[in-house]
This record gives sequence, C-alpha cells and structure tokens, in this order.
Amino acid sequence: MNKKNEISSILNSCNNLFEIFNYHLAKTPHKKVFFKKEKIWDSSNFIETSKRIKKISFFLIKNRIKKGDRVFLLSNNRIEWVEFDLAIMMSGGVTVPSFVTNNTTDNEFIIKDCQPKFIVLEDEKVFKKNKRFLNKFKTKIVLIEPSENFTDYKEITSHKDKHIKKITVKKEDISSIIYTSGTTGNPKGVILTHKSIMHNLQGAIELINDFNLKNERFFSFLPLSHSYERMAGLYFPILIGAEIYFCSTTDKLLSEIKEVKPTILSAVPRLYENIFKKIKFQINKTNFLVSYLLKKTFLLIENNPKENINFFEKFLVTIFLKYILKKKVLQIFGKKIKVLISGGAALNPDVGIFFNKLSISLLQGYGQTEASPLISCNRKKNNDPYTVGQPVKGVKVKISNNGEILVSGENLMQGYWKSKKLTSETIKSGWLHTGDLGKIDEQGRIIITGRKKELIVTSGGENISSQKIENMLLSFDEINQAIVYGDGKPFLIALIKLNDEYKKTDLKKLIQSLNCNLNSIEKIRKFIVMDLEPTYENGLMTQTMKLKKKKIFLRYKKEIGKLYGNL
Repeated sequence: MNKKNEISSILNSCNNLFEIFNYHLAKTPHKKVFFKKEKIWDSSNFIETSKRIKKISFFLIKNRIKKGDRVFLLSNNRIEWVEFDLAIMMSGGVTVPSFVTNNTTDNEFIIKDCQPKFIVLEDEKVFKKNKRFLNKFKTKIVLIEPSENFTDYKEITSHKDKHIKKITVKKEDISSIIYTSGTTGNPKGVILTHKSIMHNLQGAIELINDFNLKNERFFSFLPLSHSYERMAGLYFPILIGAEIYFCSTTDKLLSEIKEVKPTILSAVPRLYENIFKKIKFQINKTNFLVSYLLKKTFLLIENNPKENINFFEKFLVTIFLKYILKKKVLQIFGKKIKVLISGGAALNPDVGIFFNKLSISLLQGYGQTEASPLISCNRKKNNDPYTVGQPVKGVKVKISNNGEILVSGENLMQGYWKSKKLTSETIKSGWLHTGDLGKIDEQGRIIITGRKKELIVTSGGENISSQKIENMLLSFDEINQAIVYGDGKPFLIALIKLNDEYKKTDLKKLIQSLNCNLNSIEKIRKFIVMDLEPTYENGLMTQTMKLKKKKIFLRYKKEIGKLYGNL
C-alpha cells in the first residue's frame, strides 16, 4: 500500500478527529509528535500526550460537560492547546478557539454568544486583560499556566489515571465553532463538523502526494484558532504522522524555522512576500556582479516587455538561480523544505514565479472558514501563481451569473451559530456564496478577480475592482500596504503605507507608472501617505492580516475629504 492510500485508509476508518490521533497512538506510541521550545526543543510523544488528554477529559466529564457543550479556548499555540482541543472533543464537547490578540469586545461577544461550559485561558495576564467582562459570567475558568486563583493545567494533569466514560462522537457532530473576525460588525460563529474538516484532510492528501511523504516536519506559527492552521498545521500533520514544532514567538520566527528545518511550511502570503522584497532590497547592497544578476533575475520574473534580456544574460541568470540564489533562499527555510503552501489571502504572482523558478514549489491555495477552509490549491505539476488552482477532491466550484464563486461539497459548514437568516443568505441550494468574484481557466483553475463587497461604484456609475488596483500597488517594493477609495466619488484615490526602507520614495512617480497600465476610470488621481502601520492591536487589521477598510477610511476621514474638496 502506497503512502497516499495508507493515509486515506486511516481517514476512512476514523469517525472523528481525535480517532486520527488515537490511530497513531496505537501504532507508534513512543513516536515524538509535538515540540515546543523553552531553552531547548522539548518533545512529547503520542503516549505522553494521550495520558494528559485523558486526564483533561476526565476533569471535563467530572465537571458535567455534556455532548455539544462549548468550551472557549484562548491561548497561543502550544502543546497544551492541542491537548485541550482533543480532550474537549473526546468528551463530546465543542472547541471554540479564539485569538490571543482579540480585543476584549470580541471576546465578550463570543463568550456571550456561544455560552461555554468552560473558559480555558493561557495565563493570569490573559484573564486580567478580559477581567472586566469575565466576572459577569459564572462559567468555570481554567488556566494553562500555573495559578493560585484558578484550577490550572498542572493540577488537572497531576492526578492519577482514572477511567473515563466513553462518549460516542460521530462524523456529523460539531467539532468546533470558529468565529471569523470579519472586516465589519461582530464575529460570526462558523459551525464545523468532524466530517467537514476530515473531508478537507482528504483533499490535502491529494495535493501533496507528489512530494513523497515520509518523516515530515511542520512548523506551526499561524494561530491554531484559525481554521487554516487548525486543519493544515495541526490535524493534517497528525494524520500523516509528522512532527509539529510550535513557534515560541513570532519575533523568533525566521531563526526558529532555520533551527527546525521543516519539510512542509504553511504560511500567509505576507511571509513569502517579505522574503521576496528583502531579497530585492539587497540589490543595492551587494557587489556589482550579484547586483547585476539580481536585477536581471527580477526583470526575467516580471517579464517586462520594455526590458530586453539576451540569451547570454538568460544563461547567466539560470546558473545564478540554480547554484547561488536557490541555496541562499533554502537556507532561510532550513534547507530541508519540500513545499511551501500559501493561503489566507491573495499572493503576489511575482512571488510565486520567483520561488518556482528556483524549483522551490510554492503552491497558492484558496479557502474560507465556511469551507473548513480548503476549496482549491495549485498542484506541483500544474502550478500557476496567477491562479489558486483547481478545486480539491470532493469540492465543486462554479461561477454565478454575476461572477461570484460558488462552492459545494461535504466541506461546507453546518451554518452560522444562532443565525439561520445569515446561513440561508450564505448557503443557497447547497452552494456556498463566497462573496469572491472569479473565473475558471481552461485547465479548471480558479482565478480570483475581486471581492463582491469591494467593488467600487463611482459617481459616474462605473464598477471598478479595488483589489486589482491594490495588488498592482503592492507589487511595488516600496509599498507595504495599499487601499483604494472612491465609492460614490468622481475619481479614485489611494491610501498608502510605505515600507520603512523606502520612506524617501517619490510616490508621484510610482503612481504615474501604475496609471500607465490602468484604464482611464481606474487611474489613481490622488493619494494619502498613511502615518500608522495597520495592525490588529490598533484595530485596523483582522487577526488574519486583512485590512479593516472602513475603520481605516474613518481614521483618515479628514484627509480623504480634503482630496475630494469635501464633496
């Protein structure tokens, strides 16, 4: 039996997510699976982890958790996060994960909305941050870090093993409720079943079967509270028997990646784009020959028709890519990388082309939390960075008459928690209305052209895709963030945050260069240089690094008004 069939067989034999863990527990109890760095990388094997999971499960059952009860989980990525998640599901409960970076208003809304039986927090610091509203609830609070004021993880797992009541958990049962932050309004609780996530896992197997799965190593740094990381960075590695290393802090992200030497890395586009831009920035800081070759490399990647690259230069660039630059880039990822996966937002195609020209496969995928989240992804043999690939196994995609991407399959959410109306507006006749606009190419790959809600309608009645222009702006190395504004206005303007290395950039020249490639109605007439970097902490970005445009427009309301003469 080949590896793909073996993994599929595991998946088919399991009724829920924790049975996947139990399969490997029975087969390789002493295999190290989870790693977390203190001073060194401490490991935990299947049997050690399982003992702690059972103790947590016993604690939950002893405290009268019932099937379907929610447990709110607020912590950074760590082994204990996984143990609580598995124990909650093993007890018949539903994990409601939340981002540590959440503001207290969002946390209060989520807890009030899902009415959890237990609240699991990382430490006293997280409790104090949310204390204002937590005291309103009578829900039992548990801390992961040691605490004198609350029941904690060490206390729960220090008891002797006790027999736990076996709870029947079916594929159709709810695994988790993941609240999507949204760029406006309150978070929405997406109900995901064991079946929907396991369906996603089956699709993921098909994707990376070309990479000779064996002794894989993952590095987890995206929040496990996000559906992308929970599926791709936790349950998929468990399914294939891989090792999972949890990043200790994002400040040490690149240094720890080098230490861990992952073979598969899932990340958001921003990581790959930052690496790409840093390499381009090095052009002016290296010796003449390397600088010359880098310039020619990027001209070749960007395929600029105004720039001629002769045969000899192409030959030199090919040698440079293969024997020098590839080695340097592989060192960034620890030299063992087999495949890079990009998801969560749109990837600049130039970045995908760059990595693929180095023969380092960077596969861009597409998904939504409402689809558990995987919908489509590029494959190794048919990889086009201008697309998000073909739908994964068991997922159907079609384009509606108004250009919206519609999705159908067993990966779809059960609905939104306590919101039948919103559910019926989002899933119609078995098809998820994604809100994304797109088309399908001749090879069945999806091309995303914009976001329905982000279509700008000018005062002249023209419909313009802001995403298209924003992506073009972001292709400039000098620009870190870009937002296009102009709904109901006579022309478009842009709000731009420059990269720190390029603060003295002549933005007028960049905008003129951009406008040469845009239709008359798409041209940027004026612009604002943003003085503040959008982050989640200042409320201008979601936890998944998407800009909250309405809040940004509100912040720069006066400046915008001046550009339009307060029309």
